[in-house]
Amino acid sequence: MTENKSIDYEKDWNDYAKNWSNLHQDKKYIGDEWIGKEAGAAQCLDEYVQLIENKFIAPYIKPNHQILEIGIGGGRTAEILLKYGARLTCADIATEMLEATKQRIGKERVNYIKLDGLTLDNIEKASIDICFCYDTMVHLEPRDIFNYLTRIPSLLKGDKLCIFHHTNILSKLGWKRFLKDWDKHLLGRHGTAFSVMTDSIMEQFLTYLGYKILVKDIESVPRDCVWICQAP
Repeated sequence: MTENKSIDYEKDWNDYAKNWSNLHQDKKYIGDEWIGKEAGAAQCLDEYVQLIENKFIAPYIKPNHQILEIGIGGGRTAEILLKYGARLTCADIATEMLEATKQRIGKERVNYIKLDGLTLDNIEKASIDICFCYDTMVHLEPRDIFNYLTRIPSLLKGDKLCIFHHTNILSKLGWKRFLKDWDKHLLGRHGTAFSVMTDSIMEQFLTYLGYKILVKDIESVPRDCVWICQAP
């Protein structure tokens, strides 16, 4: 019998960060290689960054907000979040990603937390106004997403707003992305691979857990789905 393989998010993303400079010598920061083109959202980095800022950050982040970002991916969105909020907690399972973000945005008004992939226990309860998770759930299996969704509400206070972004294989581009490499991730998969997730699954998760859905956006990033919701 073939032994089932588990997903090692921590090792895979640490390895990605360590090898990044060899693969992307023309880029300054980790994450600048993700420009939203394959997702149908933009044609270049600047356009994609502007979309994220204008659609999913500027309308929701206030100057007094304490923000938690789960899965910081080198600090691209963290840099934008700091422009709008009071303080940012950068949380990630990969030490190398935390270090990359630290090099990009520094320590002023920022604290860094290493996650274990299962809990959020080292984040203070009722200390966060906004939970932001963009370009991270696209790599998480549905059960891992659900697990985080069960743990986020106890961390929040005030507006309790959440911005969640994930893949949607029921979209035209999402299905194309699924067909691209489904057979390379059998009996387990690499932690950086895209997950099999849909908007209907996420809506079921959010509704079951008592999140109030404010916005469901399947147009801004046509391959994916972005939710604005209020935690219970």
